Order: sequence, then structure tokens, then C-alpha cells
Amino acid sequence: MDLTPTAARLLMDLESSHQALIDRTTAGEPERLGFRAIYDAIEAALIGVTEPDLLRAPSPEEWSMAEVVEHVAEHDRKYIELVGQGLRHYLEHGLEHAMQLWRLRPDEPSA
Repeated sequence: MDLTPTAARLLMDLESSHQALIDRTTAGEPERLGFRAIYDAIEAALIGVTEPDLLRAPSPEEWSMAEVVEHVAEHDRKYIELVGQGLRHYLEHGLEHAMQLWRLRPDEPSA
């Protein structure tokens, strides 16, 4: 697997945040699998992305790929939304940002 050191660190942080959230709740198998799917989708989006592309924001108003992953990990360490919105909110949030990462991936070279 071709991950930059920054991408590998971001993924470790994300996995730690997800595990802490699971441990804090009564997450069942569907939720555990949901968090695994988010991790897998984010990891796949980062494979082959260079360090400059990982850190480059497409515009001043948008986040870089690295900032997106950092945001998800930070968000998932804050448990305040568990009370009002429940665990499903964290799953939806992570999936939305996983899709965002795929849109931010650099264009593939033409064949």
C-alpha cells in the first residue's frame, strides 16, 4: 500500500478516534462495521496520493485532504453530539467526508 507518512499518521489518529467512540457507546456490529467502512473508504482515497497533493487545498475556501481527515478524527473525539444526535450522526458525518476525499483526489492520468 502506497501511503505517505502523513497519510499513515492521519489514519492511525482516525482509527484511534473511532475506537474510542465505539468503546464509549453501546455500538453494535452494524455501527462497528460502519466505522470500519469509513476507515476503509478514507484509506483507499489516500492511497497513491503524494504529500504535496495531500496538503494542497483546492482553493482558499476548501480544506486539503489532510485537513478533511484531521477534521473527522477531531469531530469523532468530541462526544457532545452523542446526546442530541446519537451515534448515527458520526457515521453519516464520516461517510460524507469520505466522499469528499474522493472528490479531492488528484485527477488520474489519462490512459
